[in-house]
Amino acid sequence: MASKPCAARCPREKNPLLASHMTLIAALFTWLFLSVLTLFILWSMRDRARLIRDNDNERILSSLFASLRGYEEIGESIEANSVLSERIRGFAIYDASLFAIYRWGKAPAVYTEAGLGKENPARFGRYTIPNKSGRSVTFILNIERFLPPPPLREGQENRRRHQSRMFPAITGKYIYIDITHPAYWRTQTITAFMFPFCEIAFFILIFYIRHLYLRNRGYRERIEAQQNLVVLGTAASTLAHEIKNPLLAIRLQTGILRKLKTSNANGNAGGNGEEELSIIEEEIDRISSLIYRVNDYLRESQGNPTPVQARNLLAEISMRLCNKNIVHESEDGEVFIDPDRFRSALENIVRNALESGCPEQEIGATVQKTRINGQPRVVIAIFDRGKGFSDIKRALDPFYTTKSAGTGIGLSISKRFIEAGGGTIVLENRDGGGARVVITLPEYTGQP
Repeated sequence: MASKPCAARCPREKNPLLASHMTLIAALFTWLFLSVLTLFILWSMRDRARLIRDNDNERILSSLFASLRGYEEIGESIEANSVLSERIRGFAIYDASLFAIYRWGKAPAVYTEAGLGKENPARFGRYTIPNKSGRSVTFILNIERFLPPPPLREGQENRRRHQSRMFPAITGKYIYIDITHPAYWRTQTITAFMFPFCEIAFFILIFYIRHLYLRNRGYRERIEAQQNLVVLGTAASTLAHEIKNPLLAIRLQTGILRKLKTSNANGNAGGNGEEELSIIEEEIDRISSLIYRVNDYLRESQGNPTPVQARNLLAEISMRLCNKNIVHESEDGEVFIDPDRFRSALENIVRNALESGCPEQEIGATVQKTRINGQPRVVIAIFDRGKGFSDIKRALDPFYTTKSAGTGIGLSISKRFIEAGGGTIVLENRDGGGARVVITLPEYTGQP
């Protein structure tokens, strides 16, 4: 199954404009999420403040009617209790015509029922009307529903008359209580200001982070471009150096051939030039190999992935390069990678083992299947008894080599191609001498 090119599969990495649009959408969704979360928190704070307010109303109402038992007048009972005098700003009782038949503190002489129509009455005739300007809450009780007069029994007329003098509210229609709630209104004010403040703060923060991300992304792209320029510069320097020597040899051999031609033309025996031609061909092959390797490194690493049987490919490569199958232990394991690039990666590793001074019979390999973090993997190990890696940290860097005739690009090519296939490559020095290269790739299970 052919894979789409990387530019088509990873548009955000290749298209800055699309990346900007995607980050904008992500920023807006993040802002919306935080806005909804903030709204929920503030609404919860307001709802908690409302519940505390209603509980205070009930507690103050219970304290008020409990304190009336020891006083002849309602105002006296309020003033005698420090909590009630601090929290109750006004108290009044209104008759059926809505005129006050008893009034204490800041309470209107005539009450209007217009405000009640906007409020939903609670149980037992309770009305709760927030008074923002006064930083209080007006508590209205419908006496007919809240304190229905009990039926009188024989001998209770005097008691009812005494009760009427103490609690004239029983004969009215509404009880008016204006209760201060500073904590409730403080919460209302804070939450009212917090929501737009949080919205603006989140907006600035999220889009500032987006700005930093886009700017850092631009920096990374410029750094990568500079790194590519460094690699290209190193490649050009390496090519200039490596090609110069074969060209000098070719020029020298060409001069010798010219002399041989002149000598033969004059009738002198100077040889047929076979040795010189052989040298020229070797140097040309050397240049071609170098150019091929550099081109291999610079080309797009993804390629066209298809399922590849790792064991068979490694056996085929080893038969061609080592004249034997170096795979000692193996399992059937398919990987999803470009076959040409996979072949190139394995060839570079096997050639590196051959050039390390290791005898061919000491080169070996294994192909095994395993699971890493629950995911199926194919592990390929190629090992030898050569010189090993003198600087294992730099061995995978492009154009780093300790060989007089090496280009230092073989292992870096292998690294690029293996990582493009979703795998990893690890270099190790073996106990007793030699090196081991371990390649780990995802096992192909039918889904690329």
